[in-house]
Amino acid sequence: MIDEQKTLTEIHGRFERIINLFHRIEKQPKDFGTGELLYIGEVHTIVAVGRYPEINITELARKIGVTKGAVSQAIGKLEKRGYLKRIKDKNNEKHVLVELTDKGNIVSDEHDRIHRDVHTTFLKETTLGQHIVFNEVLEKIEAFLESNIWEDL
Repeated sequence: MIDEQKTLTEIHGRFERIINLFHRIEKQPKDFGTGELLYIGEVHTIVAVGRYPEINITELARKIGVTKGAVSQAIGKLEKRGYLKRIKDKNNEKHVLVELTDKGNIVSDEHDRIHRDVHTTFLKETTLGQHIVFNEVLEKIEAFLESNIWEDL
């Protein structure tokens, strides 16, 4: 018989270790094909802009799960470094849109190549059914964390 409390404790411990590993990865800049070092948060901002052409700052913040202020700061830094550029929205003067430069496209393409390699390795070790269940669990974790439940504890 499986001990539910023991299993939940193991899940919690593993989740904490994964979060800590991600924090370590976030602190290690890497060259994504431009000869310059970028942090993974910067890369993910670049990739999101590439996935959603001419996205505005508010929508970009929503898509990547950070504040508008954080996105604005990141865009400013990445724009100065030549990865992104701001353009005026032809349909709404109040909106500023963001798009990739050629340099940003290099980073986005390299990021996608790395992910394809990782996915290929990961797919060899897991089944589609496991992916579906894992995604459902992640959705529940995300919803739980977004519900601000921690404020009530």
